[in-house]
Parts: sequence; structure tokens; C-alpha cells
Amino acid sequence: MRWLFALLISFSATSAVADGVDRAAICTELAQEYVEKHQKSRDYRLFRIFDFYSSKIDACIHVEAKLFGTHVQVRDLTGVVFADHQNLLLDCDASGIDVVSIDTVRRHRGDVAELPETDWLSDGQGGTAKSVKTAATPLTRKDCEAALEHWLVRWSS
Repeated sequence: MRWLFALLISFSATSAVADGVDRAAICTELAQEYVEKHQKSRDYRLFRIFDFYSSKIDACIHVEAKLFGTHVQVRDLTGVVFADHQNLLLDCDASGIDVVSIDTVRRHRGDVAELPETDWLSDGQGGTAKSVKTAATPLTRKDCEAALEHWLVRWSS
């Protein structure tokens, strides 16, 4: 599965330079700053981390996947999806998956404060998000990696 991540990221990196701006470099810098800011509360030796520019979202995407246990997060480091300070686009752990419907959030110009979570948050497969209802059976690392792969296929490049 790691080769898929590398392949997807390499495709997205090819379109990251436009109008004289190297968006991939900016994304890398933002990711480094994010890690520096949070390294006191997280042991980053236990995470696989990568970042890339998504032209589909027009945002810097930061991915953290725990090497042990079950935890994957995808964040928008540029703050273009939500109108507030929220930046978590995918969150997966043993209790389930939260995947933001980026299209729905965009239709509401990033302001989903008045919407029910079920309108803009799901498990990524048409089911209920973990923040609404915990998964019936605990998820595994493979479940979270599959959710991440699905998300990357849709939004990278």
C-alpha cells in the first residue's frame, strides 16, 4: 500500500507548480511547521507522515498514519475547506471513520455550523460518521489505511 501513496503523491506533485508558485514546497513547509508545533504532544517516530498539494481541493494536505495501533488523520493545512479553524478532513481510529464531504462544505462556503453533522460528515462509504455513531466492531489499521487510500484516490492530484 505504501507504493500507492508514493504513486498518488508523485502525480499530485507534477501539477503543484503553476503561475510561478511552487505549491508543493509551500505545503512541505506548512507540514514541517505543523509537526514542530505538535511534536511535544505526539511522538512522531510512531507515525508515517506525508504532505502534498491537492489541485482538486486547491489545498495543502497533511497525512498522519500511526505505524502501530489504529489512527489516521488527514488535514487541510491551508484552511480553504472550512470557514472556521477546523481542518480535519478524515479521521479514522478503532471507533470508526469521519470523512468530510468536501463538496457539501464547499456548497455552504465552508460554514457548516448550522448544518447537522450527518449532512456533511460520513464514514466515507455512505454510512454514519463515528462522531455520530461508533462503529459496531472496532476498526483495524488496515481498515483505516483502506479509508485513506479511498480518500487519496478521490482527492490527490
